[in-house]
Amino acid sequence: MTRFHPARIVLLAALAAAAALPAAAAAAAPAAAATSYTVTDMGSLGQGESFGYGINTTGQATGLSYLSTTYKYSCGYPVRTCTAHPGHAFLYANGTMKDLGTLGGHNSQGEAINRAGQVAGQADTKTGGHDAALWSGNKTVDLGALGPLAGSYSIAYGINDSGQVVGSWGINAGSHAFLYSNGTITSLPEPGDFIASGCQARGISNTGQIGGICADANGNGHLVLWSGSTVTDLGSVGSIGDLANIESMSMSNNGQIAGWAATGTAFEYSNGTITNPATITPNAINDNTVMVGGHSIDSSGTVQDLNTLVPAGDQISYATAINDNGQIVADGSDATTGQAALLLNPS
Repeated sequence: MTRFHPARIVLLAALAAAAALPAAAAAAAPAAAATSYTVTDMGSLGQGESFGYGINTTGQATGLSYLSTTYKYSCGYPVRTCTAHPGHAFLYANGTMKDLGTLGGHNSQGEAINRAGQVAGQADTKTGGHDAALWSGNKTVDLGALGPLAGSYSIAYGINDSGQVVGSWGINAGSHAFLYSNGTITSLPEPGDFIASGCQARGISNTGQIGGICADANGNGHLVLWSGSTVTDLGSVGSIGDLANIESMSMSNNGQIAGWAATGTAFEYSNGTITNPATITPNAINDNTVMVGGHSIDSSGTVQDLNTLVPAGDQISYATAINDNGQIVADGSDATTGQAALLLNPS
């Protein structure tokens, strides 16, 4: 799935109604939302600070973690020399955080992870560029060096279980959406009246549908859906200013989309209708239509504070991803080590 990540979990009232159904029908209903979670600190790559951004169906996760080493760079005005810790994309699996490295530069970041553990994201290059990247096993593919992306700033936002990757290249009004599939980069078509304002592909389902956003000339964001060579305008989500203001967007395998913009616009697309959630700014949606954002979880319209569902001493500040089993990746702190990328397991 994507960080661009999916019909809602049934709550107690619905479960009571389901109890009157025949056994076969009741068994088909999704499970109720978890009432509590155990919390696992995923660790770090040395410096002690990590941020989680994506999770797959098996509980593997990806994100960004800082190394204990440092590097120097020019900053400020007048120009001076500054020092920073490099941040690298990671793969968390079986209790271990693995450094995925970069494309020759200092920094990288994992955005999304599929069932096979392939990670899509972004990385600095040795020539000072910033390219979309795909980590697959021990191999790193520089997607930004392929096809129309070559020489441009690019980011990979989503990946499906077939290893297809989507993202964007260019900046703001000049940005374009792309699909990487079977070694080839394809530029995705754009709605004719949106071309001048830019588009981004943010997620791809296991059926190959691609969700994203395009900005119109007035700075309004429109959700779009690519299916094969056809692009469909799903409707406006309201003012976003420009594409750089889209803070997060997630797409499910059911074609549902959720996200928010820095302008305060929150949106959810389902069954042909766009709504604006008032109680949550969603970072992710799973195939059960459960959304997470901030330190909240929204199950069938019922919003809970995750901090009331985790052990005392653990603190959730920002939930970023959720899989279909209800596992959540979040940023926050645990009772012993302070700031951390956290894995929440329903219990």
